[in-house]
Amino acid sequence: MGIAGEENAVSHPFSAEQRALLGKQEPGRLIHVLRLKAAPGVTPDGLRAAVERALQPHLILASAIAPVAGYRGLRMLALDSAAPVAWQTDATDAVMLAPLALERGELVRAAVADGPVLVLAVSALVADRGSLAALCGQIARASAPEDVFQYPHYIEWRQSIEQDDEEQGGAGRDYWRRYLQGSDNWQAPRLAGRRPGSRMPATPRHVVAARVDADTAGAIGMAADMVLQGAWWALLARLTGDQHLAGGWQHDCRRDYAPMQGALGVFDKILPFFIDGSADESFTAWMARMAAVSASHLEAQELCPIEALSGAAHTLVGFTVHDAPDDALPWQVLELPGPMPCFELALQADLSSAGLTLSLHADTALYSRRSAERLLALYLNFLREAVLNPDIPVGDLAWLDEAERKALLEDAAGPAFDVGPHSIAQRVAHWAGVTPDAPAVADAGRTWSYAQLDARANRLAHGLRARGLAAGSLLALELPRSPELIVAILAAWRLGAGYVPLEPAWPAARRHAVLADAAPALVLRAEAADDAGPCPQALLGDFDLESGPGAAPDHAPQAGELAYVLYTSGSTGQPKGVPIEQAQLLNYVAAASDAMELARCRRWALASSVAADLGNTSLFGALFNGACLVVADAQAATDPAAFARFIAAQDIDAIKIVPSHLEALLEGEGACVPATLVLGGEAAPRALIERIAQLDPGAVVYNHYGPTETTVGVMLHRVDPGQTLPDVLPLTRVLANNRVHVLDARLEPVPAGAMGELYVGGAQLCRGYLNRAADGVFVAAPWDGERLYRTGDLAWVLPDGGVRLAGRRDHQVKIRGFRVEPAEVETALLGLPGVRQAAVLARAGNAGAELAAFVAGHGELAHWRAQLARQLPEHMVPAGWTLLGEFPRLANGKIDRRALAEMPDAAQPQGAGAQPQDALEALLGGAMAGLLGRAHIAADADFFDEGGHSLLVIRLVARLRKLLDIEVVPGLVFDHPTPQALAAALCAGGEREALLARAQHASNTLHTQGMPQ
Repeated sequence: MGIAGEENAVSHPFSAEQRALLGKQEPGRLIHVLRLKAAPGVTPDGLRAAVERALQPHLILASAIAPVAGYRGLRMLALDSAAPVAWQTDATDAVMLAPLALERGELVRAAVADGPVLVLAVSALVADRGSLAALCGQIARASAPEDVFQYPHYIEWRQSIEQDDEEQGGAGRDYWRRYLQGSDNWQAPRLAGRRPGSRMPATPRHVVAARVDADTAGAIGMAADMVLQGAWWALLARLTGDQHLAGGWQHDCRRDYAPMQGALGVFDKILPFFIDGSADESFTAWMARMAAVSASHLEAQELCPIEALSGAAHTLVGFTVHDAPDDALPWQVLELPGPMPCFELALQADLSSAGLTLSLHADTALYSRRSAERLLALYLNFLREAVLNPDIPVGDLAWLDEAERKALLEDAAGPAFDVGPHSIAQRVAHWAGVTPDAPAVADAGRTWSYAQLDARANRLAHGLRARGLAAGSLLALELPRSPELIVAILAAWRLGAGYVPLEPAWPAARRHAVLADAAPALVLRAEAADDAGPCPQALLGDFDLESGPGAAPDHAPQAGELAYVLYTSGSTGQPKGVPIEQAQLLNYVAAASDAMELARCRRWALASSVAADLGNTSLFGALFNGACLVVADAQAATDPAAFARFIAAQDIDAIKIVPSHLEALLEGEGACVPATLVLGGEAAPRALIERIAQLDPGAVVYNHYGPTETTVGVMLHRVDPGQTLPDVLPLTRVLANNRVHVLDARLEPVPAGAMGELYVGGAQLCRGYLNRAADGVFVAAPWDGERLYRTGDLAWVLPDGGVRLAGRRDHQVKIRGFRVEPAEVETALLGLPGVRQAAVLARAGNAGAELAAFVAGHGELAHWRAQLARQLPEHMVPAGWTLLGEFPRLANGKIDRRALAEMPDAAQPQGAGAQPQDALEALLGGAMAGLLGRAHIAADADFFDEGGHSLLVIRLVARLRKLLDIEVVPGLVFDHPTPQALAAALCAGGEREALLARAQHASNTLHTQGMPQ
């Protein structure tokens, strides 16, 4: 049904601002709401009359938005008069936010609630936030300004500028063309507290607000909008650790043109801001650059292609500033629209004569209220420091107040907990006395009770003492994963000795290096070795474990005795020995048992090597709690079907395992999981957690973290099946008697939302390294002198508590001038459908450093690459891609990244893909292949899918200009990325024969010179 006079109505165009809104959602649902409490003495009837008088002069309200085969199926009709306000008797959200009948000219819906309070719902296609703020004063005065500026005039003015080919229009378009060049490489700030997902325009927001104190407001001065915005972007750049950010400035041009003030219409637009700064730059210098960009933006704002940029990276995180409604009127504004709905996170500043109010608007699906509150508090601290100390480098500005700093230090500490006086070996003896017949250790064919295990350990201890093993010495164990290995560990402890595990599969050079450094008193082997090395050795078979005295040797255990020495890879290439004492191991096992309720787990699987401490959770978690440790054989630890049979047949209810190792073992039919899973050694991806939930919705999953130097683990997180899973699990609990800090380069705590380096202190910190200094690895905390271990792991501090790992400090790489953390790309890959496992490494490429992705899963590399390219900027999309059936692994189950790095590129098979049909296609393919470091690529191969990027395009274009003596623009390659398509595009101008001749001549010349074609 239409409206009267529609057939004679004049159609006029939408403005660029209106066009940018269309298509976001159903036009009738694009609604802004104003809630205004009337001054005392105003009656409901008087309020209604005031609304009618204030709205009547605005011609934009005399419009209908009707379907037509025009712009996105709509046209705007100018009517003789505005449709009457649709007054409602019910002011509930359900009524006021119901779709407007735009085609009938229903642009305004209103109701009066008790107070009286006006609730005004207006189409966002005819009024923005500034319009409704202006209406507040006009309604209070019951009239609009006498010479109100009409929005149709603004549309005509904008249209004339857009059509202007003379100096003004051309200069503005050129400005934005230059400014937006390369904008695909800029990304929206990705804050630590953001949950996975994307924003929907109708999603509600958290709104947290605060007043700026008088001292800070006074220091800001008159240019408040620029200073506030500059501090916002500087803070986000510092929080994310990335200076190449894209943000959006929601700007109302009525602030620039006095005649437009008080007008109704859609004047708000989002201008892109690309933040490229340095932490070493002073805030004064930062603001000078920001002011220059802002001034240039405003000069050309009418030519900004806001419609074409709709949905780009800069529309996700924003800033806007508004003049508050006239606060001298005795009316109270209860609600005005916030920042544009496209923003998932935006800071809004409201300026008034009463002061400066800031409000942070955050999508409830993506941010918690706590994260919004902490971010706003952090901004206020940062803003104050920036304006009071503007000559300090941005990266050095204090951003924590003393209360927040104290809270962070307190949150870093785990609870105090009494672990008891007895070592793990003493706990085994305890269980042997209390539950002697309970199963202690088993494998495929045997089960030993606690009494049997205890007696065997004592007998072996007596034998080892006779071979020279004594308190304070080391026993090297070159034994396979077996019950006998557990006996040997306990036997060493019964004498006050520690153990050094040697993996039987190690190369001789690695074994000899460890033995030379550790200098054990004895090496216990399963079989004799020809290249045994200089240390004394004994064979396990030489000892009688079945008969003889079973009493414990006479030794009083000490907390400071060595439990074990593990060797980790060193940055120098030489393995480093990490000595762990009995007290440190006891604290871990007792604290982990308490935090994860491990006493309820009665049958643990040991499926990883003891040459790393990953399996110690299973090994000692079982023995400490009187449970049974079931040793998995090599097949059960590597074959999915055998693993499933092992879990079922042995009634396994708990395991500690590397996430990617478990992922590989869950492939195939019949997969199953224990009731409790402790994941550690790598980031635990969301896809794995979802797979576990499919197999057993009741399974309890813990994410666990800790370097060897801090005794197995110091943080964990229990997965809550009722919450949305992040791409990578966080760590939210510090184990008892430990402390985990996230610090900056000055060893100061970083605030919630920021990235820093993890430092660990407390009861599990090792004494240092065996036979070597640890300069710079163990440091003193500046606040109390506590000894801390510098892990080298980067982590985000989460606003809701805990941390999320962000890769290694020593793995960061510069890709085309942008700092990239490969772990961040891995996280994005692991979030793609079908990806089971992923690893991303940096390597040398033809145009500098580049990324290489290794993926296992169900899908196609080209599809995953395209998905990743939609999430990440170009420089973060790996150039090399390799699909693996399974990943190479170290003995502890972790991905062998060194083996990945040594893998040759997955070369395209000879003859695969289309062959070139002429000399031009051959020359183009050869040029592309040469830049990619390949012998050849197929004629129908996509240059970008093969690893090409914008820098290589520049080099390709330069090469083609030289070889073919033809002008080639980079955009042609982007639009025609295969040799076939590019050849066709080059020949489209009608010079095919000439180009073929030049291509043949160039190929002959290159062949004669012995150069690649």
